[in-house]
Amino acid sequence: MEGSRLVRWRSVPVIVGIVVGVVALLVSPGSGPARLVRAQAIQEYLLGPGDSLEIAVFGEPDLTRSIPIRPDGRITFPLIGDVVAAGLTPTQLTDRLTGLLKLYLRNPQVSVSVRTFQRAHVYLLGEFTRPGAVEIQNGWTLIEVLASVGSVTPRAALTQAVLIRRGTGQTISLNLDRLLHRGDRSVNVSLEPGDIVMVPVMRNRVLVLGSVRGVGAYDMEDGSRILDAIIRAGGPADRVTANNIGIIRTGADGKATVVEVDMTKIVKGDLSQNVPVRNGDIIFVPEGPRVRWSNVLAYLAGLGFVRSFLGL
Repeated sequence: MEGSRLVRWRSVPVIVGIVVGVVALLVSPGSGPARLVRAQAIQEYLLGPGDSLEIAVFGEPDLTRSIPIRPDGRITFPLIGDVVAAGLTPTQLTDRLTGLLKLYLRNPQVSVSVRTFQRAHVYLLGEFTRPGAVEIQNGWTLIEVLASVGSVTPRAALTQAVLIRRGTGQTISLNLDRLLHRGDRSVNVSLEPGDIVMVPVMRNRVLVLGSVRGVGAYDMEDGSRILDAIIRAGGPADRVTANNIGIIRTGADGKATVVEVDMTKIVKGDLSQNVPVRNGDIIFVPEGPRVRWSNVLAYLAGLGFVRSFLGL
């Protein structure tokens, strides 16, 4: 019977919902965290022909001016002449101008900001495979931007992503798990030039396997316990009579151990059995009251994808 249970478990499709850590942003159109985030995103923007720059040198008012990037990708700046700007970020161009001006000025303090953008961009921050500025076309939606950068990392907290509108500073919650794993088109919002999409890193992920209604990976709140994780997975499947649930943990030495929990005692109010879960825990709910944990550990050891589902 033990072998048949493991075979049945093997056939269960492991559907991973990468769920996402909380980002709280109090925003206003011209100040606060939204402005700081926008400034960070713009510093990662790659300059191009047609962009207009505001370049200032502290203490040198004659060198402060607005300069467009020409079609050849260059700008002309006093003292140093033509400088390639296209393909650089504002920070990189600042460093280049500073180095060139050192031939003429003592310790020049240069700042470069983008005054106007020729091309339409949105800015991706956090757990994207390729974060930074992304050039968009008119009418692009969120899914097209995600596809252009290769989507998100395994550690992305998808349910807590946010969109910050450039024009108003409005913060919109985005449940990317519903979009990427369930095809929910209501999450596929249209993007506007200057928008910022942020996906935070997931902090406390567990994997729930075995006889539960929703096998998969779940992002848990700090302080969550095993009963919370089982509830997140939809609870035990029908006809499950298991009392002993196993929490499989990998120690610092790389060895996996099993913490056994008696579900009946939790139901009766024994809170000592409702142990806290940790990031990387694998929770296995067997079908019956008996389980050979050595077999479960051996099986999990051969599943390389288990750890990748957890983003570890």
